[in-house]
Amino acid sequence: MTSFASPAERHPRPTDAAREGARLRRHWRELVRLALDAPDVLTSSMLYPHAQGTDRKRLEARMFGSRSDRLALAACAYAPPAVLARLCTLATADADATLATRLARNAATPACGLQRLADGLQRLDDTRTQPCGDRIAQLLARHPLAPPALLARIAANTASIDTLRSLCENVGVQPDLLAQLAGRGIEPLQRLLAIHFATNAHTLHHLWHSTRESAVRAQVLRHTACPGELLRSIPASSLERRSLALNVRTMGEVLTALARDDDPAVRRAAATNPATPAGALILLCFDADLLVRRAIAVRDDLPLKVVEWLAEDSDVWVRSSLARNRACPRIWLDRLARDREADVRRSVTRHLACPAPLLSLLASDEVAWVRAGVALRDELPGRVLHRLSQDTDIDVLAGVARNRGTPQATLARLAGHASSDVRRSVILNRHAQRRVLLPLRDEPYPLHRVLVFMHSSLTDADRWRMRFEPDAEARARMYGHLACTLAAALDRSREPPSVATATQAHEPGTHQLTTSVEEAG
Repeated sequence: MTSFASPAERHPRPTDAAREGARLRRHWRELVRLALDAPDVLTSSMLYPHAQGTDRKRLEARMFGSRSDRLALAACAYAPPAVLARLCTLATADADATLATRLARNAATPACGLQRLADGLQRLDDTRTQPCGDRIAQLLARHPLAPPALLARIAANTASIDTLRSLCENVGVQPDLLAQLAGRGIEPLQRLLAIHFATNAHTLHHLWHSTRESAVRAQVLRHTACPGELLRSIPASSLERRSLALNVRTMGEVLTALARDDDPAVRRAAATNPATPAGALILLCFDADLLVRRAIAVRDDLPLKVVEWLAEDSDVWVRSSLARNRACPRIWLDRLARDREADVRRSVTRHLACPAPLLSLLASDEVAWVRAGVALRDELPGRVLHRLSQDTDIDVLAGVARNRGTPQATLARLAGHASSDVRRSVILNRHAQRRVLLPLRDEPYPLHRVLVFMHSSLTDADRWRMRFEPDAEARARMYGHLACTLAAALDRSREPPSVATATQAHEPGTHQLTTSVEEAG
Protein backbone atom coordinates (compact mmCIF):
# COMPACT_ATOMS: atom_id res chain seq x y z
CA MET A 1 0.00 0.00 0.00
CA THR A 2 1.25 3.46 -0.80
CA SER A 3 0.28 7.07 -0.22
CA PHE A 4 1.15 10.62 -1.16
CA ALA A 5 4.25 12.60 -0.38
CA SER A 6 4.70 14.99 2.47
CA PRO A 7 5.42 18.62 1.45
CA ALA A 8 9.12 18.20 2.21
CA GLU A 9 9.41 15.31 -0.23
CA ARG A 10 7.60 16.82 -3.21
CA HIS A 11 10.91 17.84 -4.84
CA PRO A 12 13.21 14.81 -4.44
CA ARG A 13 16.92 15.02 -5.16
CA PRO A 14 18.03 13.92 -8.64
CA THR A 15 20.01 11.08 -7.00
CA ASP A 16 16.70 9.61 -5.83
CA ALA A 17 15.14 9.61 -9.32
CA ALA A 18 15.18 5.82 -9.75
CA ARG A 19 13.67 5.15 -6.36
CA GLU A 20 11.12 7.90 -6.93
CA GLY A 21 10.06 6.35 -10.25
CA ALA A 22 9.63 2.94 -8.61
CA ARG A 23 7.42 4.40 -5.89
CA LEU A 24 5.26 6.21 -8.40
CA ARG A 25 4.80 3.06 -10.45
CA ARG A 26 3.82 1.21 -7.30
CA HIS A 27 1.18 3.83 -6.59
CA TRP A 28 -0.17 3.51 -10.11
CA ARG A 29 -0.28 -0.31 -10.00
CA GLU A 30 -2.29 -0.20 -6.79
CA LEU A 31 -4.73 2.30 -8.25
CA VAL A 32 -5.21 0.11 -11.34
CA ARG A 33 -5.72 -2.99 -9.20
CA LEU A 34 -8.34 -1.26 -7.08
CA ALA A 35 -10.13 -0.04 -10.20
CA LEU A 36 -10.16 -3.50 -11.77
CA ASP A 37 -11.51 -5.01 -8.55
CA ALA A 38 -14.30 -2.42 -8.26
CA PRO A 39 -17.81 -3.77 -8.85
CA ASP A 40 -18.48 -1.18 -11.58
CA VAL A 41 -16.65 0.01 -14.70
CA LEU A 42 -16.91 3.74 -13.98
CA THR A 43 -13.77 3.64 -11.86
CA SER A 44 -11.77 1.93 -14.60
CA SER A 45 -13.00 4.49 -17.13
CA MET A 46 -11.46 7.32 -15.11
CA LEU A 47 -8.03 5.69 -15.27
CA TYR A 48 -8.27 4.80 -18.96
CA PRO A 49 -7.15 8.18 -20.44
CA HIS A 50 -3.94 8.04 -18.39
CA ALA A 51 -3.13 4.34 -18.87
CA GLN A 52 -0.64 2.94 -21.35
CA GLY A 53 0.43 -0.44 -22.70
CA THR A 54 -0.66 -3.45 -20.68
CA ASP A 55 -2.63 -1.41 -18.17
CA ARG A 56 -4.67 0.12 -20.95
CA LYS A 57 -5.53 -3.30 -22.39
CA ARG A 58 -6.53 -4.61 -18.97
CA LEU A 59 -8.81 -1.64 -18.42
CA GLU A 60 -10.33 -2.09 -21.88
CA ALA A 61 -11.08 -5.74 -21.14
CA ARG A 62 -12.77 -4.73 -17.90
CA MET A 63 -14.80 -1.88 -19.40
CA PHE A 64 -15.80 -3.20 -22.81
CA GLY A 65 -16.08 -6.95 -22.23
CA SER A 66 -19.80 -6.79 -21.47
CA ARG A 67 -22.40 -5.06 -23.64
CA SER A 68 -24.26 -3.90 -20.55
CA ASP A 69 -21.08 -2.17 -19.35
CA ARG A 70 -20.65 -0.53 -22.74
CA LEU A 71 -24.18 0.79 -22.66
CA ALA A 72 -23.71 2.09 -19.10
CA LEU A 73 -20.54 3.96 -20.04
CA ALA A 74 -22.12 5.37 -23.20
CA ALA A 75 -24.88 6.94 -21.11
CA CYS A 76 -22.54 8.30 -18.41
CA ALA A 77 -22.51 12.10 -18.61
CA TYR A 78 -19.03 12.40 -17.05
CA ALA A 79 -17.30 9.51 -18.83
CA PRO A 80 -13.90 10.63 -20.20
CA PRO A 81 -13.92 11.58 -23.90
CA ALA A 82 -11.25 8.96 -24.61
CA VAL A 83 -13.58 6.22 -23.36
CA LEU A 84 -16.50 7.53 -25.40
CA ALA A 85 -14.33 7.78 -28.52
CA ARG A 86 -13.29 4.15 -28.11
CA LEU A 87 -16.93 3.14 -27.66
CA CYS A 88 -17.79 4.92 -30.92
CA THR A 89 -15.27 2.71 -32.69
CA LEU A 90 -16.75 -0.42 -31.12
CA ALA A 91 -20.32 0.66 -31.92
CA THR A 92 -19.39 1.20 -35.57
CA ALA A 93 -17.49 -2.08 -35.83
CA ASP A 94 -20.35 -4.08 -34.30
CA ALA A 95 -23.13 -2.09 -36.00
CA ASP A 96 -24.68 -1.66 -32.55
CA ALA A 97 -27.47 0.83 -33.11
CA THR A 98 -28.45 1.09 -29.43
CA LEU A 99 -24.89 1.83 -28.36
CA ALA A 100 -24.47 4.34 -31.18
CA THR A 101 -27.70 6.10 -30.19
CA ARG A 102 -26.57 6.50 -26.59
CA LEU A 103 -23.20 7.85 -27.69
CA ALA A 104 -24.78 10.33 -30.09
CA ARG A 105 -27.02 11.53 -27.25
CA ASN A 106 -24.14 11.94 -24.78
CA ALA A 107 -23.03 15.59 -24.73
CA ALA A 108 -19.47 14.58 -23.78
CA THR A 109 -18.83 12.41 -26.86
CA PRO A 110 -15.88 14.05 -28.68
CA ALA A 111 -15.91 15.22 -32.29
CA CYS A 112 -13.73 12.33 -33.51
CA GLY A 113 -16.18 9.81 -32.06
CA LEU A 114 -19.15 11.58 -33.64
CA GLN A 115 -17.39 11.46 -36.98
CA ARG A 116 -16.92 7.70 -36.64
CA LEU A 117 -20.60 7.25 -35.85
CA ALA A 118 -21.53 9.28 -38.92
CA ASP A 119 -19.21 7.18 -41.11
CA GLY A 120 -20.80 4.03 -39.75
CA LEU A 121 -24.41 5.12 -40.32
CA GLN A 122 -24.51 3.43 -43.73
CA ARG A 123 -24.05 0.07 -42.00
CA LEU A 124 -27.34 0.74 -40.20
CA ASP A 125 -29.23 1.60 -43.39
CA ASP A 126 -31.03 -1.68 -43.84
CA THR A 127 -34.75 -2.31 -43.46
CA ARG A 128 -34.56 -3.30 -39.80
CA THR A 129 -32.44 -0.43 -38.48
CA GLN A 130 -33.42 2.45 -40.75
CA PRO A 131 -35.41 4.22 -37.96
CA CYS A 132 -32.36 3.93 -35.67
CA GLY A 133 -30.16 5.39 -38.38
CA ASP A 134 -32.49 8.38 -38.75
CA ARG A 135 -32.54 8.87 -35.00
CA ILE A 136 -28.73 8.81 -34.82
CA ALA A 137 -28.54 11.34 -37.65
CA GLN A 138 -30.87 13.66 -35.73
CA LEU A 139 -28.80 13.34 -32.57
CA LEU A 140 -25.57 14.01 -34.47
CA ALA A 141 -27.15 17.06 -36.09
CA ARG A 142 -28.02 18.45 -32.64
CA HIS A 143 -24.76 17.52 -30.87
CA PRO A 144 -22.87 20.66 -29.72
CA LEU A 145 -19.43 19.07 -30.40
CA ALA A 146 -20.20 17.91 -33.93
CA PRO A 147 -17.57 19.35 -36.31
CA PRO A 148 -18.81 21.89 -38.87
CA ALA A 149 -17.88 19.64 -41.78
CA LEU A 150 -20.07 16.87 -40.40
CA LEU A 151 -23.01 19.23 -39.93
CA ALA A 152 -22.64 20.50 -43.48
CA ARG A 153 -22.54 16.94 -44.74
CA ILE A 154 -25.71 16.04 -42.84
CA ALA A 155 -27.49 19.10 -44.21
CA ALA A 156 -26.51 18.25 -47.79
CA ASN A 157 -27.56 14.59 -47.59
CA THR A 158 -30.88 14.72 -45.76
CA ALA A 159 -34.40 15.81 -46.59
CA SER A 160 -35.76 14.93 -43.15
CA ILE A 161 -37.47 17.90 -41.51
CA ASP A 162 -36.67 16.48 -38.07
CA THR A 163 -32.95 16.26 -38.87
CA LEU A 164 -32.90 19.77 -40.35
CA ARG A 165 -34.73 21.04 -37.28
CA SER A 166 -32.03 19.47 -35.12
CA LEU A 167 -29.39 21.30 -37.18
CA CYS A 168 -31.16 24.60 -36.55
CA GLU A 169 -31.16 23.87 -32.80
CA ASN A 170 -27.42 23.12 -32.71
CA VAL A 171 -25.46 25.92 -31.03
CA GLY A 172 -22.35 25.04 -33.05
CA VAL A 173 -23.81 25.56 -36.54
CA GLN A 174 -21.91 28.12 -38.59
CA PRO A 175 -23.64 31.21 -40.07
CA ASP A 176 -23.08 30.11 -43.68
CA LEU A 177 -24.86 26.80 -43.07
CA LEU A 178 -27.75 28.65 -41.43
CA ALA A 179 -27.96 30.86 -44.51
CA GLN A 180 -28.12 27.77 -46.72
CA LEU A 181 -30.93 26.32 -44.64
CA ALA A 182 -32.83 29.60 -44.79
CA GLY A 183 -32.47 29.58 -48.58
CA ARG A 184 -34.44 26.34 -48.80
CA GLY A 185 -37.57 28.19 -47.71
CA ILE A 186 -38.79 25.47 -45.34
CA GLU A 187 -41.42 27.11 -43.15
CA PRO A 188 -41.02 24.88 -40.03
CA LEU A 189 -37.35 25.94 -39.84
CA GLN A 190 -37.79 29.69 -40.17
CA ARG A 191 -38.52 30.44 -36.52
CA LEU A 192 -35.60 28.30 -35.34
CA LEU A 193 -33.29 30.10 -37.77
CA ALA A 194 -34.51 33.46 -36.50
CA ILE A 195 -33.79 32.38 -32.91
CA HIS A 196 -30.27 31.04 -33.50
CA PHE A 197 -27.67 33.45 -32.13
CA ALA A 198 -25.28 32.75 -35.04
CA THR A 199 -27.74 33.84 -37.71
CA ASN A 200 -26.32 36.92 -39.42
CA ALA A 201 -28.09 40.10 -40.51
CA HIS A 202 -28.31 39.04 -44.16
CA THR A 203 -30.12 35.82 -43.25
CA LEU A 204 -32.45 37.67 -40.88
CA HIS A 205 -33.28 40.15 -43.62
CA HIS A 206 -34.12 37.24 -45.93
CA LEU A 207 -36.33 35.64 -43.29
CA TRP A 208 -38.19 38.89 -42.66
CA HIS A 209 -39.13 39.32 -46.32
CA SER A 210 -39.83 35.63 -46.99
CA THR A 211 -42.45 35.11 -44.28
CA ARG A 212 -45.66 36.65 -42.98
CA GLU A 213 -45.62 34.63 -39.78
CA SER A 214 -45.73 36.96 -36.79
CA ALA A 215 -43.76 34.48 -34.61
CA VAL A 216 -40.88 34.43 -37.10
CA ARG A 217 -40.80 38.20 -37.48
CA ALA A 218 -40.93 38.63 -33.72
CA GLN A 219 -37.78 36.52 -33.36
CA VAL A 220 -36.06 38.54 -36.08
CA LEU A 221 -36.83 41.77 -34.22
CA ARG A 222 -35.50 40.31 -30.96
CA HIS A 223 -32.23 39.09 -32.50
CA THR A 224 -29.06 41.01 -31.66
CA ALA A 225 -28.08 41.06 -35.36
CA CYS A 226 -31.46 42.34 -36.53
CA PRO A 227 -31.05 44.80 -39.45
CA GLY A 228 -31.30 48.37 -38.18
CA GLU A 229 -34.00 49.45 -40.61
CA LEU A 230 -36.41 46.95 -39.06
CA LEU A 231 -36.06 48.60 -35.64
CA ARG A 232 -37.27 52.05 -36.69
CA SER A 233 -40.99 51.42 -37.08
CA ILE A 234 -43.64 50.03 -34.76
CA PRO A 235 -45.32 46.87 -36.11
CA ALA A 236 -49.01 46.09 -35.76
CA SER A 237 -48.59 42.72 -34.07
CA SER A 238 -48.39 42.73 -30.28
CA LEU A 239 -45.90 39.86 -30.38
CA GLU A 240 -43.62 41.83 -32.70
CA ARG A 241 -43.91 44.99 -30.62
CA ARG A 242 -42.83 43.07 -27.51
CA SER A 243 -39.75 41.78 -29.31
CA LEU A 244 -38.99 45.27 -30.58
CA ALA A 245 -39.23 46.56 -26.99
CA LEU A 246 -36.71 43.94 -25.85
CA ASN A 247 -34.02 44.78 -28.40
CA VAL A 248 -31.35 47.03 -26.89
CA ARG A 249 -30.67 48.55 -30.32
CA THR A 250 -34.19 49.91 -30.64
CA MET A 251 -34.23 53.72 -30.85
CA GLY A 252 -35.18 55.73 -27.77
CA GLU A 253 -38.25 57.39 -29.27
CA VAL A 254 -39.60 54.01 -30.35
CA LEU A 255 -39.10 52.63 -26.82
CA THR A 256 -40.87 55.66 -25.37
CA ALA A 257 -43.85 54.94 -27.60
CA LEU A 258 -43.78 51.25 -26.66
CA ALA A 259 -43.79 52.21 -22.96
CA ARG A 260 -47.29 53.59 -23.57
CA ASP A 261 -48.53 50.51 -25.42
CA ASP A 262 -51.95 49.08 -24.58
CA ASP A 263 -50.50 45.59 -24.11
CA PRO A 264 -48.91 45.18 -20.61
CA ALA A 265 -46.52 42.56 -22.01
CA VAL A 266 -45.08 45.20 -24.36
CA ARG A 267 -44.72 47.67 -21.50
CA ARG A 268 -42.97 45.03 -19.37
CA ALA A 269 -40.51 44.43 -22.20
CA ALA A 270 -39.81 48.16 -22.45
CA ALA A 271 -39.31 48.29 -18.67
CA THR A 272 -36.53 45.67 -18.85
CA ASN A 273 -34.71 47.28 -21.79
CA PRO A 274 -31.59 49.16 -20.59
CA ALA A 275 -31.95 51.56 -23.52
CA THR A 276 -35.38 52.81 -22.41
CA PRO A 277 -35.13 56.58 -21.69
CA ALA A 278 -35.50 57.86 -18.14
CA GLY A 279 -38.71 59.71 -18.96
CA ALA A 280 -40.38 56.45 -19.96
CA LEU A 281 -39.19 54.80 -16.74
CA ILE A 282 -40.94 57.46 -14.67
CA LEU A 283 -44.14 56.70 -16.51
CA LEU A 284 -43.74 52.96 -16.04
CA CYS A 285 -43.09 53.09 -12.31
CA PHE A 286 -46.75 54.08 -11.86
CA ASP A 287 -48.05 51.41 -14.24
CA ALA A 288 -51.22 49.60 -13.18
CA ASP A 289 -49.64 46.21 -14.03
CA LEU A 290 -47.64 44.74 -11.13
CA LEU A 291 -45.19 42.95 -13.42
CA VAL A 292 -44.27 46.23 -15.10
CA ARG A 293 -43.41 47.87 -11.78
CA ARG A 294 -41.45 44.78 -10.71
CA ALA A 295 -39.43 44.95 -13.91
CA ILE A 296 -38.63 48.60 -13.18
CA ALA A 297 -37.58 47.84 -9.59
CA VAL A 298 -34.67 45.58 -10.62
CA ARG A 299 -33.00 48.17 -12.88
CA ASP A 300 -29.76 49.53 -11.48
CA ASP A 301 -29.99 52.84 -13.37
CA LEU A 302 -33.05 54.20 -11.59
CA PRO A 303 -33.20 57.93 -10.84
CA LEU A 304 -33.43 58.76 -7.14
CA LYS A 305 -36.97 60.06 -7.50
CA VAL A 306 -38.10 56.75 -9.01
CA VAL A 307 -36.50 54.91 -6.08
CA GLU A 308 -38.53 57.03 -3.67
CA TRP A 309 -41.77 56.21 -5.46
CA LEU A 310 -41.06 52.50 -5.70
CA ALA A 311 -40.04 52.28 -2.03
CA GLU A 312 -43.62 53.15 -1.14
CA ASP A 313 -45.17 50.67 -3.58
CA SER A 314 -47.89 48.43 -2.18
CA ASP A 315 -46.44 45.31 -3.80
CA VAL A 316 -43.97 43.38 -1.64
CA TRP A 317 -42.05 42.08 -4.68
CA VAL A 318 -41.44 45.62 -5.87
CA ARG A 319 -40.02 46.66 -2.51
CA SER A 320 -37.99 43.44 -2.22
CA SER A 321 -36.42 43.94 -5.64
CA LEU A 322 -35.66 47.55 -4.79
CA ALA A 323 -34.03 46.56 -1.48
CA ARG A 324 -31.53 44.39 -3.40
CA ASN A 325 -30.94 47.01 -6.06
CA ARG A 326 -27.61 48.82 -5.87
CA ALA A 327 -29.42 51.95 -7.04
CA CYS A 328 -31.24 52.05 -3.69
CA PRO A 329 -29.46 54.61 -1.45
CA ARG A 330 -28.71 54.28 2.26
CA ILE A 331 -31.60 56.44 3.37
CA TRP A 332 -34.13 54.11 1.79
CA LEU A 333 -32.31 50.99 2.98
CA ASP A 334 -32.88 52.24 6.52
CA ARG A 335 -36.59 52.42 5.85
CA LEU A 336 -36.83 49.08 4.01
CA ALA A 337 -34.89 47.35 6.79
CA ARG A 338 -37.91 48.05 9.02
CA ASP A 339 -40.49 46.93 6.48
CA ARG A 340 -43.39 44.87 7.77
CA GLU A 341 -42.64 42.09 5.25
CA ALA A 342 -39.80 39.67 6.07
CA ASP A 343 -38.96 39.21 2.38
CA VAL A 344 -38.17 42.91 2.09
CA ARG A 345 -35.95 42.87 5.17
CA ARG A 346 -34.19 39.76 3.85
CA SER A 347 -33.50 41.58 0.56
CA VAL A 348 -31.87 44.43 2.49
CA THR A 349 -29.34 41.94 3.88
CA ARG A 350 -28.43 40.98 0.29
CA HIS A 351 -27.79 44.58 -0.80
CA LEU A 352 -24.11 44.87 -1.76
CA ALA A 353 -23.66 48.13 0.16
CA CYS A 354 -25.78 47.32 3.20
CA PRO A 355 -24.07 49.14 6.11
CA ALA A 356 -22.89 47.36 9.24
CA PRO A 357 -25.44 49.03 11.59
CA LEU A 358 -28.32 47.65 9.52
CA LEU A 359 -26.75 44.20 9.46
CA SER A 360 -26.44 44.29 13.24
CA LEU A 361 -30.08 45.30 13.50
CA LEU A 362 -31.28 42.56 11.15
CA ALA A 363 -29.14 39.94 12.88
CA SER A 364 -31.69 40.08 15.70
CA ASP A 365 -34.72 39.87 13.41
CA GLU A 366 -37.56 37.67 14.59
CA VAL A 367 -37.63 35.80 11.24
CA ALA A 368 -34.86 33.23 10.83
CA TRP A 369 -34.76 33.70 7.05
CA VAL A 370 -33.71 37.33 7.58
CA ARG A 371 -31.02 36.36 10.07
CA ALA A 372 -29.75 33.75 7.59
CA GLY A 373 -29.29 36.50 5.01
CA VAL A 374 -27.12 38.39 7.49
CA ALA A 375 -25.06 35.27 8.23
CA LEU A 376 -24.03 35.05 4.57
CA ARG A 377 -22.32 38.46 4.66
CA ASP A 378 -18.55 38.05 4.76
CA GLU A 379 -17.79 41.48 6.23
CA LEU A 380 -19.75 40.95 9.44
CA PRO A 381 -18.33 42.23 12.71
CA GLY A 382 -17.05 39.47 14.97
CA ARG A 383 -19.65 40.07 17.68
CA VAL A 384 -22.50 39.77 15.17
CA LEU A 385 -21.08 36.58 13.71
CA HIS A 386 -20.64 35.15 17.20
CA ARG A 387 -24.26 35.94 18.06
CA LEU A 388 -25.48 34.22 14.89
CA SER A 389 -23.33 31.16 15.59
CA GLN A 390 -25.39 30.62 18.75
CA ASP A 391 -28.61 30.49 16.74
CA THR A 392 -30.64 27.29 16.56
CA ASP A 393 -32.10 27.70 13.07
CA ILE A 394 -30.57 25.49 10.36
CA ASP A 395 -30.51 28.21 7.68
CA VAL A 396 -28.74 30.64 9.99
CA LEU A 397 -26.12 28.10 11.03
CA ALA A 398 -25.59 27.10 7.41
CA GLY A 399 -24.88 30.74 6.58
CA VAL A 400 -22.42 30.96 9.46
CA ALA A 401 -20.71 27.80 8.25
CA ARG A 402 -20.23 29.33 4.77
CA ASN A 403 -18.92 32.62 6.14
CA ARG A 404 -15.21 33.11 5.54
CA GLY A 405 -14.87 35.05 8.79
CA THR A 406 -16.16 32.24 11.00
CA PRO A 407 -13.42 31.04 13.42
CA GLN A 408 -12.06 27.57 12.80
CA ALA A 409 -13.17 26.41 16.25
CA THR A 410 -16.76 27.33 15.36
CA LEU A 411 -16.45 25.55 12.01
CA ALA A 412 -15.18 22.45 13.81
CA ARG A 413 -18.25 22.54 16.06
CA LEU A 414 -20.60 22.99 13.12
CA ALA A 415 -18.89 20.16 11.25
CA GLY A 416 -20.40 17.82 13.84
CA HIS A 417 -23.92 19.26 13.54
CA ALA A 418 -26.81 16.85 13.08
CA SER A 419 -28.04 18.69 9.98
CA SER A 420 -26.46 17.70 6.66
CA ASP A 421 -27.11 21.22 5.34
CA VAL A 422 -24.88 22.72 8.02
CA ARG A 423 -22.12 20.18 7.48
CA ARG A 424 -22.24 20.72 3.72
CA SER A 425 -21.87 24.46 4.27
CA VAL A 426 -18.71 23.81 6.29
CA ILE A 427 -17.34 21.74 3.42
CA LEU A 428 -18.17 24.50 0.93
CA ASN A 429 -16.31 27.08 3.00
CA ARG A 430 -13.09 27.63 1.04
CA HIS A 431 -11.38 28.92 4.20
CA ALA A 432 -12.06 25.80 6.28
CA GLN A 433 -8.77 24.32 7.44
CA ARG A 434 -7.58 20.75 7.13
CA ARG A 435 -8.25 19.82 10.75
CA VAL A 436 -11.89 20.86 10.33
CA LEU A 437 -12.35 18.82 7.15
CA LEU A 438 -10.65 15.56 8.13
CA PRO A 439 -13.58 14.21 10.18
CA LEU A 440 -15.90 14.97 7.27
CA ARG A 441 -14.17 12.43 5.04
CA ASP A 442 -16.48 9.84 6.63
CA GLU A 443 -19.68 11.75 5.79
CA PRO A 444 -22.70 9.50 5.09
CA TYR A 445 -23.49 11.40 1.87
CA PRO A 446 -21.34 10.60 -1.21
CA LEU A 447 -21.64 14.16 -2.52
CA HIS A 448 -20.21 15.51 0.73
CA ARG A 449 -17.28 13.10 0.53
CA VAL A 450 -16.50 14.22 -3.02
CA LEU A 451 -16.63 17.88 -1.96
CA VAL A 452 -14.26 17.15 0.92
CA PHE A 453 -11.97 15.23 -1.43
CA MET A 454 -11.71 18.21 -3.79
CA HIS A 455 -11.24 20.84 -1.06
CA SER A 456 -7.98 22.73 -1.49
CA SER A 457 -7.09 22.45 2.23
CA LEU A 458 -6.62 18.67 2.06
CA THR A 459 -3.25 17.18 1.21
CA ASP A 460 -2.66 14.46 -1.36
CA ALA A 461 -2.04 12.02 1.49
CA ASP A 462 -5.51 12.83 2.86
CA ARG A 463 -7.07 12.20 -0.54
CA TRP A 464 -5.21 8.93 -1.01
CA ARG A 465 -6.75 7.57 2.19
CA MET A 466 -10.20 8.02 0.57
CA ARG A 467 -9.44 5.54 -2.23
CA PHE A 468 -11.70 2.89 -0.70
CA GLU A 469 -14.82 5.01 -1.38
CA PRO A 470 -17.88 2.68 -1.51
CA ASP A 471 -20.12 4.79 -3.79
CA ALA A 472 -19.58 4.16 -7.51
CA GLU A 473 -19.96 7.73 -8.79
CA ALA A 474 -18.00 9.28 -5.93
CA ARG A 475 -15.23 6.71 -6.35
CA ALA A 476 -15.06 7.39 -10.09
CA ARG A 477 -14.60 11.12 -9.56
CA MET A 478 -11.96 10.57 -6.90
CA TYR A 479 -10.03 8.09 -9.01
CA GLY A 480 -10.12 10.50 -11.94
CA HIS A 481 -8.31 13.10 -9.83
CA LEU A 482 -5.83 10.58 -8.41
CA ALA A 483 -5.05 9.16 -11.84
CA CYS A 484 -4.46 12.60 -13.32
CA THR A 485 -2.12 13.53 -10.47
CA LEU A 486 -0.23 10.25 -10.69
CA ALA A 487 0.10 10.41 -14.47
CA ALA A 488 1.58 13.91 -14.29
CA ALA A 489 4.06 12.82 -11.60
CA LEU A 490 5.05 9.74 -13.58
CA ASP A 491 5.66 11.83 -16.70
CA ARG A 492 7.95 14.13 -14.73
CA SER A 493 9.83 11.21 -13.22
CA ARG A 494 10.75 10.02 -16.73
CA GLU A 495 12.14 13.43 -17.74
CA PRO A 496 15.78 14.47 -17.26
CA PRO A 497 16.36 16.19 -13.89
CA SER A 498 16.74 19.67 -15.41
CA VAL A 499 13.52 19.35 -17.42
CA ALA A 500 11.62 17.92 -14.46
CA THR A 501 12.72 20.81 -12.26
CA ALA A 502 11.56 23.34 -14.85
CA THR A 503 8.21 21.54 -15.16
CA GLN A 504 7.67 21.64 -11.42
CA ALA A 505 8.40 25.37 -11.40
CA HIS A 506 5.67 25.98 -13.97
CA GLU A 507 3.16 23.50 -12.46
CA PRO A 508 3.30 24.07 -8.71
CA GLY A 509 -0.19 22.63 -8.17
CA THR A 510 0.68 19.07 -9.28
CA HIS A 511 2.15 16.99 -6.46
CA GLN A 512 4.37 13.93 -6.59
CA LEU A 513 3.48 10.68 -4.88
CA THR A 514 6.29 9.20 -2.88
CA THR A 515 5.68 8.02 0.66
CA SER A 516 4.17 4.76 1.81
CA VAL A 517 1.11 4.44 4.03
CA GLU A 518 3.29 3.65 7.00
CA GLU A 519 5.26 6.88 6.48
CA ALA A 520 2.03 8.87 6.09
CA GLY A 521 0.72 7.52 9.35
